[in-house]
Amino acid sequence: MTKLIAHMLPGVFLIVVFSLLKAYVIPAHVTFESWFVYVNFLVWVVCITVPCVIYYLRTPPGIDHK
Repeated sequence: MTKLIAHMLPGVFLIVVFSLLKAYVIPAHVTFESWFVYVNFLVWVVCITVPCVIYYLRTPPGIDHK
Protein backbone atom coordinates (compact mmCIF):
# COMPACT_ATOMS: atom_id res chain seq x y z
CA MET A 1 0.00 0.00 0.00
CA THR A 2 2.85 2.41 0.66
CA LYS A 3 4.14 1.82 -2.87
CA LEU A 4 0.72 2.81 -4.21
CA ILE A 5 0.81 6.00 -2.17
CA ALA A 6 4.33 6.68 -3.44
CA HIS A 7 3.09 6.26 -7.01
CA MET A 8 0.19 8.64 -6.35
CA LEU A 9 2.27 11.44 -4.79
CA PRO A 10 3.33 13.01 -8.13
CA GLY A 11 -0.31 13.04 -9.23
CA VAL A 12 -1.42 14.67 -5.99
CA PHE A 13 1.37 17.21 -6.38
CA LEU A 14 0.16 18.03 -9.91
CA ILE A 15 -3.40 18.44 -8.64
CA VAL A 16 -2.20 20.87 -5.97
CA VAL A 17 -0.16 22.84 -8.52
CA PHE A 18 -3.08 22.96 -10.95
CA SER A 19 -5.46 24.05 -8.18
CA LEU A 20 -3.08 26.84 -7.12
CA LEU A 21 -2.73 27.98 -10.74
CA LYS A 22 -6.50 27.94 -11.09
CA ALA A 23 -6.95 29.96 -7.92
CA TYR A 24 -4.25 32.59 -8.39
CA VAL A 25 -3.09 32.75 -12.02
CA ILE A 26 -5.94 31.83 -14.34
CA PRO A 27 -8.58 34.57 -14.68
CA ALA A 28 -11.96 33.88 -13.10
CA HIS A 29 -13.90 34.18 -16.34
CA VAL A 30 -11.84 31.33 -17.81
CA THR A 31 -12.49 29.02 -14.86
CA PHE A 32 -16.25 29.35 -15.38
CA GLU A 33 -16.09 28.24 -19.02
CA SER A 34 -17.54 24.80 -19.72
CA TRP A 35 -14.40 23.58 -21.49
CA PHE A 36 -12.28 24.48 -18.48
CA VAL A 37 -14.53 22.44 -16.20
CA TYR A 38 -13.92 19.43 -18.45
CA VAL A 39 -10.17 20.08 -18.50
CA ASN A 40 -10.16 20.34 -14.70
CA PHE A 41 -12.03 17.04 -14.40
CA LEU A 42 -9.69 15.39 -16.90
CA VAL A 43 -6.60 16.57 -15.00
CA TRP A 44 -7.97 15.14 -11.76
CA VAL A 45 -8.87 11.80 -13.36
CA VAL A 46 -5.51 11.45 -15.11
CA CYS A 47 -3.52 12.42 -12.02
CA ILE A 48 -5.29 9.80 -9.90
CA THR A 49 -5.89 6.89 -12.29
CA VAL A 50 -2.63 6.82 -14.26
CA PRO A 51 -0.41 6.22 -11.19
CA CYS A 52 -2.82 3.52 -9.99
CA VAL A 53 -2.78 1.79 -13.38
CA ILE A 54 1.02 1.95 -13.51
CA TYR A 55 1.22 0.49 -9.99
CA TYR A 56 -1.15 -2.38 -10.77
CA LEU A 57 0.59 -3.17 -14.05
CA ARG A 58 3.92 -3.41 -12.23
CA THR A 59 2.56 -5.40 -9.28
CA PRO A 60 -0.62 -7.31 -10.17
CA PRO A 61 -3.02 -8.06 -7.29
CA GLY A 62 -2.46 -11.40 -5.61
CA ILE A 63 1.31 -11.45 -6.00
CA ASP A 64 3.24 -11.17 -2.76
CA HIS A 65 6.63 -9.48 -3.21
CA LYS A 66 7.80 -9.81 0.39
